[in-house]
Amino acid sequence: MDEAVMRQTGLQQRGASTQSGAGASPNPMRKIIIMVGVAILVFLGVTTLSVQNSFRSSDQLTGVKEVYFPVLQKIEANIVRLDKMEELFMRSVMIGETDPLDEAQDFYQQADAAFVEIETIYPARKADLEALRKEFRAYNELALSTAKAFLDKADIDMPTQTRRMNDALNALRESIKRFRESSYDNFVSTLADSQATVKLNLYMGMALGVMNLCFMGVLVFFIRNNVRMMAVIAEQNATLERRVAERTSQLRQKTNDIQAMLQNMPQGVMTVMPGGVIHPEYSAYMEAIFGTREIAGRQVMDLVFANSSVGSNDLSQVDAAIGSCIGEDVMNYEFNAHLLVTEFDKTLPDGSVKSLELSWSPIADDNDVVEKLMLCVRDVTELKRLASEAGAQKRELEIIGQILAVSQEKFQEFIDSAHRFIAENETLVREATGKDADTIGLLFRNMHTIKGNARTYGLLHMTNIVHETEQEYDALRKDDDKPWDADHLLAQLAAVKALVDEYQKVNEVKLGRKGPGRRGSVERFLMVEKDQVARALALIESAHQAESRDVQSVLKEVGQTLQLIGTDSMSHVLAGIVESLPSLARELGKEPPKVTIDDHGIAVRNQVTGLLKNVFTHLLRNAMDHGLETAEARLAAGKDPAGHIHLTLALDGDTLTMQLGDDGRGLAVGKIREKAMARGLVSEGALPDPETAANLIFASGFSTAEQVTEVSGRGVGMDAVKGFLQKEGGDVAIRFTGGRAEDEWRPFELLITLPARFAVKTGVA
Repeated sequence: MDEAVMRQTGLQQRGASTQSGAGASPNPMRKIIIMVGVAILVFLGVTTLSVQNSFRSSDQLTGVKEVYFPVLQKIEANIVRLDKMEELFMRSVMIGETDPLDEAQDFYQQADAAFVEIETIYPARKADLEALRKEFRAYNELALSTAKAFLDKADIDMPTQTRRMNDALNALRESIKRFRESSYDNFVSTLADSQATVKLNLYMGMALGVMNLCFMGVLVFFIRNNVRMMAVIAEQNATLERRVAERTSQLRQKTNDIQAMLQNMPQGVMTVMPGGVIHPEYSAYMEAIFGTREIAGRQVMDLVFANSSVGSNDLSQVDAAIGSCIGEDVMNYEFNAHLLVTEFDKTLPDGSVKSLELSWSPIADDNDVVEKLMLCVRDVTELKRLASEAGAQKRELEIIGQILAVSQEKFQEFIDSAHRFIAENETLVREATGKDADTIGLLFRNMHTIKGNARTYGLLHMTNIVHETEQEYDALRKDDDKPWDADHLLAQLAAVKALVDEYQKVNEVKLGRKGPGRRGSVERFLMVEKDQVARALALIESAHQAESRDVQSVLKEVGQTLQLIGTDSMSHVLAGIVESLPSLARELGKEPPKVTIDDHGIAVRNQVTGLLKNVFTHLLRNAMDHGLETAEARLAAGKDPAGHIHLTLALDGDTLTMQLGDDGRGLAVGKIREKAMARGLVSEGALPDPETAANLIFASGFSTAEQVTEVSGRGVGMDAVKGFLQKEGGDVAIRFTGGRAEDEWRPFELLITLPARFAVKTGVA
């Protein structure tokens, strides 16, 4: 008898024994069946509860999607609108116009409508939203009334009103912040509840599995091996199915979350597959950016870069870089990433132009092989527009600051002189038949004078474009092959004139400083100090009471006083230039100089002040750049760290003489000879004497500077000085004040002469 038969026989014997004792004890199989039944009921109950909780979790997540995401988005949008309203109120006050107020009201209406929509979506917070709307309305009314009061120049306590407006704004921002944070906390709490439910379902499933395993163990004790194995397999299948279902649910939820993100994020996101094809899954905002729904499956070069500002060469590089990165090691992407364009302008089919920013990222597998590229697209058109407006406002504020640093009288004199020089240059260019050294030299002198005056008064936005125009003249002078292009030169002059006009417009429109200022025009008004007029009146009064022998002396003194009408002191004429020297000294790395003017009681006519300003702009800046040394060099030579510039006036017959000198190292006579020989001004066999060589610095284009800067180096300043003076019947020359003929450096002074009709002796030395 084999083992199977023996087991069958044993079972039959045990069954018979059980049946014979049925009356004495209950059937154990019945207990097992009852226990299994109870276990099944418990299992069904737990499963039902788990399913219900799963549905509840799904409903909660749906609530998050349909409530919290839109609420948070609209709250963020209202924060942005609030910032824009604040900016528009400030802009209205700054520019003095009401248009920004209307735009601010549009933003307020949009914000209030957004709050109403949030009430519809999120009724549980209706009371809080009503409070926010009320607070937002209160701030808008307060800010609007404050701005209008400022524009209307109403008689109100503006600091107090402004403080109230700022307090209301800060309180409103804090209220919106608290509402956003509480909404976000609800969002996090809902997600946490959902996660807790999922965990509870998992634990219940695990507990139920353990319970069923225990019951299966009891069954194994009483049932044959084959029945036990089938039960175990069935339980394992059931457990596997549950896990698969749970995993499927999780994957479905993740997919839904990703889809929600792609549909709602305000940024274009897509992936580029091999061959430069766009993957079907992309963010919905891509359609808004490119104005089309035909995105999936298109070539990235066609969708993104067609009708863009990217050049053909750059387009070829982008296309090659995409092809060489996908399917290759990540390192290959790092090598070629610089070829991928990140910013450009694109023209859409409707004719609108958008500014786009791109961000590229590789998506690699476990072996660091790039499978595809992620491309994020941002529409920065509005940001660029705002940045441009902010830049224009910043430039205007800088120009205003530069103008306010100059008196109205001096600024108007600069504007008038600049217009005269520009007009003269335009006439020279129009009348010239070709390249002419004298014409180019005069163009140089005029433009160099405009630049020097602009730098003197700190009008920095003007110096750059004037310097560029000067460079064009320099190229014409040095390059014989450079053609004379009158249209180009006139266009440059038009650009300079436009900038001068811009400064003038800001001065007159924004600052309200029209006209030449309190001093007026010398053609219509003559200036004299009040004490001089009072003295003349007193002398006239005394003449009525004086004896006949004293009348002549009184009248003579009155005549001397009246001669001062229409004159100005040299100190006042050069005040603006002298005040600019410390700034120039810092630029050159030198100490601000001491300037002394000894006029010996000589005043100059107003008609010549413009000429003197142009002349001494060049001469004083030249002294700072070439004459005075740095503090270190002066200390090494036993001098004070700061240099000294001195000017002395004298009237000798029919000539006004001005002696200008400084305590610098002197004139580089040796270097002047070298430059003169290099330019062919003198031959090597006929070296000029020191005085003749020194006066070569007045030759057109002559300069000893080692490099060209905005301060000097073009050989225009001294040539301009001589030209300006000779035009009015004057001149300038160099006179040595020490040293020997063979010295390389010799101290000197400039002798500037003008006809005596431009000056008058005040009688007070």
